[in-house]
Amino acid sequence: MNTTICENIKKLRKQKNVTQEKLAESLGVTPQAISRWESGAGYPAIEYLPDLAAFFEISVDELLGVKLSKREARREEIYAMIDRMDADNGYEPDAPDAIDLLREAHAEFPSDAKIGFALAKELCYERYKDEPDQAVLREAEKMLRHLMRQADDYDFKFKCARALAVLYREAWQDEQGYEEVANMLPGISSCREIFIADLFTGAHQKKAEIDASLLSLTLQTVWILRDYVAYELPNEAETWDAKLACFEGIIGFCKLIPKIIGGEAAVKMDSNIAVLYRYMATYHVAAGRKDETLNCLEDALDHVERVCASPQEKAGEHNCAWYFKHYLELDRYDPVRDDERFVAIREKMTAIAK
Repeated sequence: MNTTICENIKKLRKQKNVTQEKLAESLGVTPQAISRWESGAGYPAIEYLPDLAAFFEISVDELLGVKLSKREARREEIYAMIDRMDADNGYEPDAPDAIDLLREAHAEFPSDAKIGFALAKELCYERYKDEPDQAVLREAEKMLRHLMRQADDYDFKFKCARALAVLYREAWQDEQGYEEVANMLPGISSCREIFIADLFTGAHQKKAEIDASLLSLTLQTVWILRDYVAYELPNEAETWDAKLACFEGIIGFCKLIPKIIGGEAAVKMDSNIAVLYRYMATYHVAAGRKDETLNCLEDALDHVERVCASPQEKAGEHNCAWYFKHYLELDRYDPVRDDERFVAIREKMTAIAK
């Protein structure tokens, strides 16, 4: 045996999203033995090879690397298919071909977490149908719970929990199930960003790590506040001015952050400020305030232009101007559509959209 089997054990374990402890328990060895195998400090005895292969649902030859390259090429082909589907903004709820393809892929790689999650997510789209098949939704629930139990990666576990929580709330209006899933996750005081930004601040903590954590926390706060104001606060006409004042406060907060953190925070905040101005424009136009509507849209355009000029935005498939351009076509802007200021905003937005 050589290092190939060591690399394969580590790679296959991570693909299956299991810990060294879980693998060790299944084989009847110590976690330290698994660690030695994966590091190349030792090799599994021959009698463990069939059990290892069975655990990973492959042949012994594949475990030894004899056929792994061909199998891995097939796995990468499936990953590329999933990535293309995600790039198209998710799967269509009435696309049986997608389900069939993912079922076939899952049958080939039943322990692969990425493929399993892609299938579960597709099955969850059944909830959008007028008469959803409850068996399909329960299958998605079962898969997501299994993936959560097996997951060794917290971020992946969170993705599964989020999908499961949405299923309980939107498909079944099951608040008890939703709360059960929410309670599986730690509170914000236990998250990585708080750990980095708060627990070990000082001379020995890298500033770049602290800044990245603060930026992540700030972005989450802005998104939550924005949508809370927009969707959770009362939305009668008499409350609109109060909501507009809240949005202005959030914009002020967004403008402060780059002065504190610097770096890429400016681009991230410009993007959020543009969205906040767009939100404000919807209230102004609904209230019949033409000048205020156009002022907000011009402010949004100013921040969109800054974002689109940044290297980070150029790397994406579509820039933020592309999305804003479509929002400007909504019927809500009909009262200002023929105004020369609105025409100029739309033309500039179209010119920089891609």
